[in-house]
Amino acid sequence: MCGILLNISPNDNLKFFQNEYKEFKENCPDALLNSNNDYTFSNLMKLISARGPNFASLRTLKDHRISLFSSVLSLREPFCKQSVLVEDRYVLQFNGELYNDEIIHNDTQFIVKLLLNTEQNSKGIISVIKNLDGEFAFSIYDLKNKRLYFGRDPIGKRSLCYYLTDANELYVSSVSGSIKGFKNCDAGVIYEYDATNKNSPLTIFNNIFEDFTINDKSDLEFKSLQKHIEELYKVLYNAVRKRVLSIHPTHIENSPIAVLFSGGLDCSVIVALICEVIRNEKKKAIIELLNVGFENPRTGLMPKDTPDRKLAISSSYILQKLYPNVPIKLIEVDVPYDEYLEKRPIVIDLMYPKETEMDLSIAIAFYFASRGKGYIQTGSDKRIEYRRKGIVLFSGLGADELYGGYHKFVNKTPRELVEELTRQINNIHDRNLNRDDKVIANNGVEVRYPFLDEHVIKYSTHDIPINYKINKLILRKLSLEMLHLDGISEEPKRAIQFGSKSAKMTKDGNKNGTDKIK
Repeated sequence: MCGILLNISPNDNLKFFQNEYKEFKENCPDALLNSNNDYTFSNLMKLISARGPNFASLRTLKDHRISLFSSVLSLREPFCKQSVLVEDRYVLQFNGELYNDEIIHNDTQFIVKLLLNTEQNSKGIISVIKNLDGEFAFSIYDLKNKRLYFGRDPIGKRSLCYYLTDANELYVSSVSGSIKGFKNCDAGVIYEYDATNKNSPLTIFNNIFEDFTINDKSDLEFKSLQKHIEELYKVLYNAVRKRVLSIHPTHIENSPIAVLFSGGLDCSVIVALICEVIRNEKKKAIIELLNVGFENPRTGLMPKDTPDRKLAISSSYILQKLYPNVPIKLIEVDVPYDEYLEKRPIVIDLMYPKETEMDLSIAIAFYFASRGKGYIQTGSDKRIEYRRKGIVLFSGLGADELYGGYHKFVNKTPRELVEELTRQINNIHDRNLNRDDKVIANNGVEVRYPFLDEHVIKYSTHDIPINYKINKLILRKLSLEMLHLDGISEEPKRAIQFGSKSAKMTKDGNKNGTDKIK
């Protein structure tokens, strides 16, 4: 599933005029989107519908004064409609992917089973959420106790936000647009809304999951480096494997796996690991590398001249040579300045409440890359138009936070690096993930983050010595020794907004990244 939206009002309201349930096999029709007399809800339905192009439903429960709108991107079989009525006890909305070993088919049905076999109270709901392994956001409404529970996974890989009005009316949504009052949900926090309490209905359960703390030990003689390289490879491989194999086989064979691809170290490691999984599991799959470049009037550069485009061409060539039996296509997503200006207001709306120049330059790069409308090379300097076919996108986000990839880390002492990396990984939900998921999912795709797998994070934070994380030493060694990415392993870190030239697009180049958008 890809879109969650609900509204609960503690007060009598004419919008709850009946109990009903409506289904739509494709995007929600405009007639319905414009029929709801709640302005906020109607506007959010349009954004939620874009996230899940395969199915949508609207459920209203008059006695509970609740409306739930859900949209679905179909990736697993059997197909599971959302929202889910769980034996007249709960109404469940689930957005994400789970990788628990116990799951045989559909992950939503796995949650249903857990709900039916636990205590029917807040303690039981919390125990269910703690048992989930994956990237997700959720809402669970308890029909008996009139309580709503909602939140995000402990890393915050799926976006979710809420708005509690002055009248204690609640909205919960995967994306808010620029509607004032919405707040991003914190990662790993469970929110409880008591619809029977008209004065103070919202309770926040913190400390459900442990924060990630970076190991402060050093191995100055590098005695255990090789062991850690091999162990890191194992956990990363497993993280990629379960994210590849949980896509239903018909999708893998008939719809490519896409990767947000700058050509740098992190995304190249992910591509190589996907190829390793495909080869070892004897699967057939095409890999689409989505590389974006902008026409930048300030610098005079065209998309083909951007640093990330040049790097992507050379890195994709290396990967194609390493894995000749896996079809790898580099999609060159060119963004003319006129189209940048056209889509700019849409991206600003999607990424709210983020509103800085830096957020825009990153978000708009991901927006165009995930849309995947570009070109592929077919011969000597000849390109043909090509549109991304993969609906699952992989991202290398998280490697810089785990292995010390940012330039500002270079001169820090070990203690300073421990503090900074701990802060970075525990804040990635607010700094990156909410914004990125809102923008990317608007193109009807799902993004997956192997570096942000909980097992990868736990191993990387708890076990790897801090001096292995200076300039991503351990990941560079892994890419060279385990994946043979010669020519890529030493590539320096370059932020997407600078590599794609989506930052400082106009001649008014004195803007700072922290400036608010005007």
